[in-house]
Amino acid sequence: MIGQVFRWLIITAILAAVLVAVFVAWWLALLIALVALALGALRRLLGGKPGERAPGETVILEGEYTEVERDTRNLSDRDRPAP
Repeated sequence: MIGQVFRWLIITAILAAVLVAVFVAWWLALLIALVALALGALRRLLGGKPGERAPGETVILEGEYTEVERDTRNLSDRDRPAP
């Protein structure tokens, strides 16, 4: 009888330890992500420059490819209809 009680106590303690470890790891990861975002925002607000890249290189924003094309018309052509 006492053996069963101790077995249930040990199982409950192990389960509680696992749940606490997962909870702490989750909040620690969230805290690290928020600190990284805050530091990036502060760097931008305080005048930090974004990373340099080669001319014509593709820019990746939020996982999507965004390409900048130089297919624009001069100001002298603005009143003419587009071809």
